[in-house]
Amino acid sequence: AIMVASCLLLVDRLHAPSCSQNVRLGLWATAVFLMYAVGYPIGHTAVIGWFSKAVGTKRPQGLLMGLFASAGSVARVVFPIAAGVVAQRVGTDLVFASLAAMLAATVLVIVVFRDAFRDAAQ
Repeated sequence: AIMVASCLLLVDRLHAPSCSQNVRLGLWATAVFLMYAVGYPIGHTAVIGWFSKAVGTKRPQGLLMGLFASAGSVARVVFPIAAGVVAQRVGTDLVFASLAAMLAATVLVIVVFRDAFRDAAQ
């Protein structure tokens, strides 16, 4: 929820047109703080712990954890480039609105399939 809220704070069209530059800067700083100081560390730690527990000891955990970490590394290279291209061609509002939508969809999938996630982690 924190990550979705921080992405929505970055969508320019949600702000009143009368917002001053200082208010916009404050909203941006708040969004970045929520995203990188609160949301990402909590979310990343929880996902790594859940993935490790879901893999369990019966499967090659080292290989799967390595693939999981590699996918994260590739995403940290590819997605900023893709976001830059989209922002330059279409605008930043689409970038942050689509991020908020993807995060909201992820939360929805987790809520709908929570029993399956619980079973995998036991």
